[in-house]
Amino acid sequence: SYMTYMESFPKNITDGSDTLELTVALYKGASYKLALRDSRLQIGPADEVIATHYNAEILSFALLAVYAAVGLYHLLLFSRRRREKHNLLFGLFCVGVTFYWFMRTAARDLVFSNHALIRTSFEYSLLFALGPLLVLFFSQFLYRRYSKVGLAHAVFAAICILVTIVAPYPIKNQVLNISNLVALGMLGYIFYYIVRAAFQKNKDAYYLLLGFLLFLLGATHDIAATFGVINTPHITRYAFLVFILGIAGILANRFVRVHNQVEELNQTLEKKVEKRTEQLQNSLHEIQTLKVQQDGDYYLTSLLIKPLGGNFVESSNIDIDLLVRQKKQFHFRRWEAEIGGDLIAAHSIELAGRKYAAFVNGDAMGKSIQGAGGALVLGVVFKAIISRTQQSGDMQSMSPERWLRICFEELQNIFISFDGTMLLSAVLGLVDEQTGMLYFINAEHPWAVLYRNQKASFIEEGLLLRKFGIGVLAGKLKVQCMAMQPGDIVIIGSDGRDDIQIGVDPKGNRIINEDEYEFLRRVEEGDGQLDRIEEAILSHGILTDDFTLLRIAYKEDAPLEQNPDPELLTKWQELRSHLKSPDNDAANGEAKIASFLQSMRTLPRYSDQRDILREAAQLAGRSRNSKLAIEAFSALLDRFPDENDALFRLSYYLKLDGQYDRAADLGEQLRLRDRELVKNLVNLADCHRLAGNMKRARKILNEARELNSEDENVRLLESRIPDHEIA
Repeated sequence: SYMTYMESFPKNITDGSDTLELTVALYKGASYKLALRDSRLQIGPADEVIATHYNAEILSFALLAVYAAVGLYHLLLFSRRRREKHNLLFGLFCVGVTFYWFMRTAARDLVFSNHALIRTSFEYSLLFALGPLLVLFFSQFLYRRYSKVGLAHAVFAAICILVTIVAPYPIKNQVLNISNLVALGMLGYIFYYIVRAAFQKNKDAYYLLLGFLLFLLGATHDIAATFGVINTPHITRYAFLVFILGIAGILANRFVRVHNQVEELNQTLEKKVEKRTEQLQNSLHEIQTLKVQQDGDYYLTSLLIKPLGGNFVESSNIDIDLLVRQKKQFHFRRWEAEIGGDLIAAHSIELAGRKYAAFVNGDAMGKSIQGAGGALVLGVVFKAIISRTQQSGDMQSMSPERWLRICFEELQNIFISFDGTMLLSAVLGLVDEQTGMLYFINAEHPWAVLYRNQKASFIEEGLLLRKFGIGVLAGKLKVQCMAMQPGDIVIIGSDGRDDIQIGVDPKGNRIINEDEYEFLRRVEEGDGQLDRIEEAILSHGILTDDFTLLRIAYKEDAPLEQNPDPELLTKWQELRSHLKSPDNDAANGEAKIASFLQSMRTLPRYSDQRDILREAAQLAGRSRNSKLAIEAFSALLDRFPDENDALFRLSYYLKLDGQYDRAADLGEQLRLRDRELVKNLVNLADCHRLAGNMKRARKILNEARELNSEDENVRLLESRIPDHEIA
């Protein structure tokens, strides 16, 4: 620390002597170093010395006023333009320099008096803070970011300030010396920073580099003058003034430059707005023209698809309802329409003398026009199959399982020709209008739902087939069957029923439902009614895809079935007892069974008849009268077509009766229902063998052998077909 002293002596003290000796005694209250060191050390007439001293003080305060004004001005600029952080840093630097230079004037003693340690702590703290402010200012001004070196220097300065506040004077001096060494490194870093910006063609960096060099020259000069290398007045304060004002000028120049650019923009803004508006109007016109063309394509495509979908079934037992909500809705001229990749169609056909409702619910891959193209292909192919069935006797003679297989193969052949660019998930099905027997094939479509007794459940349990258009099937073609009961409702829908947006995550991404069982809950909430199911779904989320539902109800509003012959069970029990008695004649028993079956033909179908017909067919089979067995099992299947065992036995007895082709047809029908029933595969292969179709027999036998090569019937049939025929 230091203090400025001015002592005056009487003028007559020098009378009578040419030499005046002054002794200055320095006193220290602790182990401090003492020294007299000041370039302004003067001895002379009091009025001259005092005048020189106060002139220097006035000059110092004039410089301080300039620094303070520049600093406060830039702080004011920052308060108005918070994004320009360099104004804040430069303003704080100038204000800090103002206080620091104030500490170098004699006036500081009026503030701190003899509190030297407090004064020193304050002075050193200001000095430590100036370095980081200057480094951070240059990094913000030149690169619009905070330099990591500058931030590290700021942390170092903060530590120095804390130590200076609490440490004794000797430690303060050591911290000052360390800080001065670091400051020299920071000056080099600032110089590098400015030079790098200059090489990057930053015009402001050129002026900063010039001002920084002038400041370094002034500082070098004063250091040399302090150590007596040269004998000239100190000029650092003036060089620093030029440096500060130079930076202020550069900042002002940047501000003016930006202001001029804004004025120029304002002057040309109207023309630019008009030009840009014209460009936008032209672009909008082009977009509108393209949109009209696109909507026209959408509309024409929707016109093509519309007649291919819909409900064309008229039945007293089967009620079919449709719900179609395509995602893409559009307006073309005066028409409002929608287009998408979903399609539902239902038609009435006749197979093997029975009426069926044939239906399809498909979802083609792609959005808007691409999906609509797939739906169009599906609609055309399905409509063609329906028309061919309604006009062709050969098609009408098919079993439901075979008809569905034909549909599947035709659709697969069509879609596979697109080489993977068009895929289709779908459910193809038939419903027997008389018995409610449901036959369907699911090609990677959402599972069908059964709504029975106010409870919804999935009919299916897993994936059996891939989408149409994929060359490799997930499994062997299988026709799934289910006997619907009066009041049952089956609901089939596209994946739009599950892909519901149920919320948005913190990042703004959509949250899509992934729980397929949610749809079961919506079906129960909607009591199986399509409009209410839709309301329940929309109450839980937003549709994100095409949404279609197909509802099939069997005898929904029909009265409760009445037993057409309450005495039928009693009659059968009496007949059965008679047949099992030892006195029964075989021929007479067969005649009675045939008569009983004949009497049942006139009765309407009733559920209690299943067990009676099944037992009658079993007794007929034991009679070894194949024709009677054929009649009995045919009667059972006519009323209850879901009896797979009856289907197998009917095929078997037809084979025994020599009707190999018909037996094979029934075996193929059962094979489509159950691919793993070995006894049916063996019987079917034997039917083809007897019919002379050895190639088909070998194929079916190989399937049976893959399932159970140890089966006795498989081995027996292998022995009837030569080895070279099997290989």
